[in-house]
Amino acid sequence: MAIYFSKIQGKSKKTQGLIADLHIHSTASDGEYRPAQIAKLLEKRGIRVAALADHDSIAGFDEFRSAFNGCSVPGIELSVQYGEHSFHLLAYGFDPENRELKDQLLEFQKLRHERILKTFERLNELGIPLAIPEEYRHFNENLTLGRPHIARALLAAGHIRDFNEAFTRYVGEGKIAYLPKIRMKFEDTMGLIRRAGGISILAHPGQYQPALPFETLVSIPVHGLEIYHPHHSLSYTRVLRDHCLRNNIPYSGGSDFHDLRKNKSNVLGAYGLNTEEWENLLAFMKANCAYPFPKSC
Repeated sequence: MAIYFSKIQGKSKKTQGLIADLHIHSTASDGEYRPAQIAKLLEKRGIRVAALADHDSIAGFDEFRSAFNGCSVPGIELSVQYGEHSFHLLAYGFDPENRELKDQLLEFQKLRHERILKTFERLNELGIPLAIPEEYRHFNENLTLGRPHIARALLAAGHIRDFNEAFTRYVGEGKIAYLPKIRMKFEDTMGLIRRAGGISILAHPGQYQPALPFETLVSIPVHGLEIYHPHHSLSYTRVLRDHCLRNNIPYSGGSDFHDLRKNKSNVLGAYGLNTEEWENLLAFMKANCAYPFPKSC
């Protein structure tokens, strides 16, 4: 078995410098900035490897790749159902022109669009008047709608004092206007990623505990784990990293950046991989992915 992830054991990540942010959202899904804008922001922060990981969409990839002077990695974030539990799965290194992948994503974008329109209707039924923005009324394959779009509309209409209040009062899971999301079956998602030539990474595993014990999380049959993330404590990150290193498991990291809200620090480019970690992950992807990584990577 090839060894990709053992040689950095014992080294300090902080002293080596972060160069790769592999979890970023753009206007192609629920981010606030266009892919080209994100590219410029990343360059200002000295990031030279990045992946848009928009929800159910790769519509921003071409624009980002054209605008970014570093290495652009094909990425996507998918919502999946694994037994009784649901989680997010990151896919990297697939062929962005794969027809089956693009067709499947289009279907899920349509379902997302329907869900958000129904959420607007639900809010109005609850006595919270909220007009549907014109750009949301008709399906657009270059825009994958999500709950943050509802939150921004609620904020603009003056129904909430800050962005997070939309989730704590209205559209968070279990709240009065929450509508369940349609998720792909885990086995179907894994097959889709493999046929498109990509690898699978469990996104922000710390967010699934304590509902899923650590032993269950690390036994989920994915290629690797996202260990660097804003929602992970330093101690939990260390536990994940040590597990991956001991077992020669690929790992990634990223900021999960969406926007620059006033009540939230700018995490873009603040979480991810250092040079050696990225080189190890790149070697794994070159051996297992369909995407022809250019020399800039």
